[in-house]
Amino acid sequence: MLTVEITLFGVLIGLVLGTLLAIGDIYGGNLTKGAIATYVEFFRGSPLFVQVFIAVYTVPAILNVQIDHYILAFLVFGINSAGYQKGYMKGAIQTILGDQMEAGMSVGMSKLQTLRHVILPQAYRIVIPSWTNEFCSLTKSTSTLAFVGLRDLTSAGIAIRGATYQILPVWILIGGIYLVWITGFSKIMDIIYEKKKIPGIELLMQ
Repeated sequence: MLTVEITLFGVLIGLVLGTLLAIGDIYGGNLTKGAIATYVEFFRGSPLFVQVFIAVYTVPAILNVQIDHYILAFLVFGINSAGYQKGYMKGAIQTILGDQMEAGMSVGMSKLQTLRHVILPQAYRIVIPSWTNEFCSLTKSTSTLAFVGLRDLTSAGIAIRGATYQILPVWILIGGIYLVWITGFSKIMDIIYEKKKIPGIELLMQ
Protein backbone atom coordinates (compact mmCIF):
# COMPACT_ATOMS: atom_id res chain seq x y z
CA MET A 1 0.00 0.00 0.00
CA LEU A 2 1.38 3.37 -1.03
CA THR A 3 0.44 5.04 2.26
CA VAL A 4 2.57 2.59 4.27
CA GLU A 5 5.45 2.49 1.79
CA ILE A 6 5.84 6.24 1.40
CA THR A 7 5.57 6.82 5.16
CA LEU A 8 8.26 4.29 6.01
CA PHE A 9 10.48 5.55 3.19
CA GLY A 10 10.00 9.15 4.23
CA VAL A 11 10.86 8.51 7.86
CA LEU A 12 13.95 6.41 7.06
CA ILE A 13 15.34 8.74 4.38
CA GLY A 14 14.47 11.69 6.60
CA LEU A 15 16.47 10.10 9.40
CA VAL A 16 19.56 9.65 7.26
CA LEU A 17 19.40 13.15 5.74
CA GLY A 18 18.33 14.68 9.04
CA THR A 19 21.36 13.17 10.78
CA LEU A 20 23.71 14.58 8.13
CA LEU A 21 22.04 17.99 8.34
CA ALA A 22 22.30 17.98 12.12
CA ILE A 23 26.01 17.13 12.01
CA GLY A 24 26.58 19.81 9.36
CA ASP A 25 24.74 22.36 11.45
CA ILE A 26 26.82 21.55 14.54
CA TYR A 27 30.25 21.32 12.91
CA GLY A 28 29.85 23.25 9.64
CA GLY A 29 30.91 26.79 8.82
CA ASN A 30 28.64 29.77 8.40
CA LEU A 31 27.90 28.98 4.74
CA THR A 32 26.94 25.41 5.56
CA LYS A 33 24.81 26.49 8.50
CA GLY A 34 23.07 29.10 6.35
CA ALA A 35 22.30 26.59 3.58
CA ILE A 36 20.94 24.09 6.10
CA ALA A 37 18.81 26.76 7.77
CA THR A 38 17.33 27.74 4.39
CA TYR A 39 16.58 24.11 3.56
CA VAL A 40 14.92 23.49 6.92
CA GLU A 41 12.85 26.67 6.87
CA PHE A 42 11.54 25.94 3.38
CA PHE A 43 10.47 22.37 4.05
CA ARG A 44 9.11 23.08 7.52
CA GLY A 45 7.55 26.41 6.59
CA SER A 46 5.63 25.48 3.44
CA PRO A 47 2.71 23.03 3.11
CA LEU A 48 3.64 19.50 2.11
CA PHE A 49 0.88 19.58 -0.51
CA VAL A 50 2.60 22.54 -2.21
CA GLN A 51 5.93 20.72 -2.15
CA VAL A 52 4.42 17.58 -3.69
CA PHE A 53 2.53 19.61 -6.31
CA ILE A 54 5.68 21.50 -7.33
CA ALA A 55 7.71 18.29 -7.51
CA VAL A 56 5.12 16.40 -9.56
CA TYR A 57 4.00 19.11 -11.98
CA THR A 58 6.59 21.89 -12.01
CA VAL A 59 10.02 20.29 -11.67
CA PRO A 60 9.63 17.92 -14.68
CA ALA A 61 8.34 20.81 -16.79
CA ILE A 62 11.28 23.04 -15.87
CA LEU A 63 13.81 20.27 -16.51
CA ASN A 64 11.91 19.09 -19.59
CA VAL A 65 12.20 15.45 -18.53
CA GLN A 66 9.71 12.72 -17.67
CA ILE A 67 10.03 11.60 -14.04
CA ASP A 68 7.75 9.03 -12.47
CA HIS A 69 5.33 10.79 -10.12
CA TYR A 70 5.72 8.09 -7.50
CA ILE A 71 9.49 8.60 -7.38
CA LEU A 72 9.04 12.35 -6.97
CA ALA A 73 6.49 11.88 -4.21
CA PHE A 74 8.77 9.49 -2.33
CA LEU A 75 11.66 11.96 -2.57
CA VAL A 76 9.55 14.88 -1.37
CA PHE A 77 8.36 12.98 1.68
CA GLY A 78 11.95 12.02 2.49
CA ILE A 79 13.45 15.48 2.20
CA ASN A 80 10.46 17.03 3.97
CA SER A 81 10.89 14.66 6.89
CA ALA A 82 14.61 15.45 6.96
CA GLY A 83 13.77 19.10 7.65
CA TYR A 84 12.02 18.06 10.86
CA GLN A 85 14.34 15.25 11.85
CA LYS A 86 17.35 17.53 11.58
CA GLY A 87 16.00 19.39 14.61
CA TYR A 88 15.34 16.19 16.52
CA MET A 89 18.80 14.80 15.80
CA LYS A 90 20.61 18.04 16.54
CA GLY A 91 18.87 18.30 19.89
CA ALA A 92 19.67 14.67 20.74
CA ILE A 93 23.33 14.99 19.69
CA GLN A 94 23.84 18.20 21.66
CA THR A 95 22.18 16.68 24.71
CA ILE A 96 25.01 14.16 25.08
CA LEU A 97 27.81 15.70 22.99
CA GLY A 98 30.13 17.45 25.46
CA ASP A 99 31.11 14.87 28.07
CA GLN A 100 30.74 11.92 25.71
CA MET A 101 33.00 13.50 23.08
CA GLU A 102 35.66 14.19 25.68
CA ALA A 103 35.38 10.65 27.01
CA GLY A 104 35.74 9.14 23.56
CA MET A 105 38.75 11.23 22.64
CA SER A 106 40.38 10.53 25.99
CA VAL A 107 40.58 6.83 25.11
CA GLY A 108 42.16 7.52 21.72
CA MET A 109 39.13 7.79 19.46
CA SER A 110 38.87 10.54 16.85
CA LYS A 111 35.91 12.95 16.74
CA LEU A 112 34.42 11.00 13.83
CA GLN A 113 34.83 7.67 15.59
CA THR A 114 33.32 9.04 18.80
CA LEU A 115 30.43 10.53 16.88
CA ARG A 116 29.78 7.28 15.03
CA HIS A 117 30.26 4.76 17.84
CA VAL A 118 29.31 6.72 20.95
CA ILE A 119 27.21 9.81 20.23
CA LEU A 120 24.89 8.67 17.43
CA PRO A 121 23.82 5.33 18.98
CA GLN A 122 22.69 7.20 22.09
CA ALA A 123 21.10 10.02 20.07
CA TYR A 124 19.01 7.52 18.11
CA ARG A 125 17.68 6.08 21.36
CA ILE A 126 16.78 9.52 22.68
CA VAL A 127 14.95 10.53 19.52
CA ILE A 128 12.59 7.50 19.32
CA PRO A 129 9.52 9.48 20.55
CA SER A 130 10.17 12.11 17.89
CA TRP A 131 10.38 9.40 15.23
CA THR A 132 7.00 8.19 16.38
CA ASN A 133 5.48 11.66 16.05
CA GLU A 134 7.08 12.10 12.63
CA PHE A 135 5.71 8.75 11.47
CA CYS A 136 2.19 9.68 12.58
CA SER A 137 2.43 13.08 10.90
CA LEU A 138 3.73 11.67 7.61
CA THR A 139 1.09 8.94 7.57
CA LYS A 140 -1.70 11.51 7.74
CA SER A 141 0.07 13.73 5.22
CA THR A 142 -0.05 10.99 2.57
CA SER A 143 -3.65 12.07 1.99
CA THR A 144 -2.21 14.93 -0.08
CA LEU A 145 -1.17 12.38 -2.72
CA ALA A 146 -4.80 11.89 -3.70
CA PHE A 147 -4.83 15.40 -5.16
CA VAL A 148 -1.89 14.78 -7.51
CA GLY A 149 -3.30 11.59 -9.01
CA LEU A 150 -1.47 9.01 -6.86
CA ARG A 151 -3.34 6.03 -5.42
CA ASP A 152 -3.00 6.18 -1.64
CA LEU A 153 -5.52 5.29 1.05
CA THR A 154 -7.41 8.56 0.69
CA SER A 155 -7.65 8.28 -3.10
CA ALA A 156 -8.94 4.73 -2.64
CA GLY A 157 -11.65 6.18 -0.42
CA ILE A 158 -12.54 8.74 -3.09
CA ALA A 159 -12.81 5.97 -5.69
CA ILE A 160 -15.01 3.82 -3.44
CA ARG A 161 -17.21 6.82 -2.64
CA GLY A 162 -17.65 7.51 -6.35
CA ALA A 163 -18.57 3.91 -7.08
CA THR A 164 -20.93 3.36 -4.16
CA TYR A 165 -22.22 6.89 -3.49
CA GLN A 166 -21.68 6.17 0.20
CA ILE A 167 -19.96 9.18 1.72
CA LEU A 168 -19.99 8.94 5.51
CA PRO A 169 -19.48 5.15 5.78
CA VAL A 170 -16.51 5.30 3.41
CA TRP A 171 -14.76 8.08 5.28
CA ILE A 172 -15.44 6.45 8.63
CA LEU A 173 -13.78 3.30 7.27
CA ILE A 174 -10.78 5.21 5.87
CA GLY A 175 -10.40 7.17 9.11
CA GLY A 176 -10.59 3.93 11.07
CA ILE A 177 -7.79 2.38 9.01
CA TYR A 178 -5.57 5.42 9.61
CA LEU A 179 -6.41 5.29 13.32
CA VAL A 180 -5.63 1.59 13.74
CA TRP A 181 -2.38 1.81 11.76
CA ILE A 182 -1.08 4.90 13.56
CA THR A 183 -2.16 3.76 17.03
CA GLY A 184 -0.66 0.30 16.56
CA PHE A 185 2.65 1.70 15.38
CA SER A 186 2.74 4.23 18.23
CA LYS A 187 2.16 1.53 20.83
CA ILE A 188 4.97 -0.58 19.39
CA MET A 189 7.35 2.39 19.41
CA ASP A 190 6.37 3.21 23.00
CA ILE A 191 7.36 -0.31 24.03
CA ILE A 192 10.67 -0.04 22.17
CA TYR A 193 11.39 3.34 23.75
CA GLU A 194 10.73 2.05 27.27
CA LYS A 195 13.27 -0.71 26.65
CA LYS A 196 15.88 1.47 24.95
CA LYS A 197 15.58 4.87 26.64
CA ILE A 198 18.50 6.34 28.54
CA PRO A 199 17.34 7.14 32.09
CA GLY A 200 17.61 10.80 33.03
CA ILE A 201 18.27 12.07 29.50
CA GLU A 202 15.60 13.93 27.55
CA LEU A 203 15.62 15.41 24.07
CA LEU A 204 16.73 19.03 23.77
CA MET A 205 14.50 20.30 20.98
CA GLN A 206 15.94 22.56 18.27
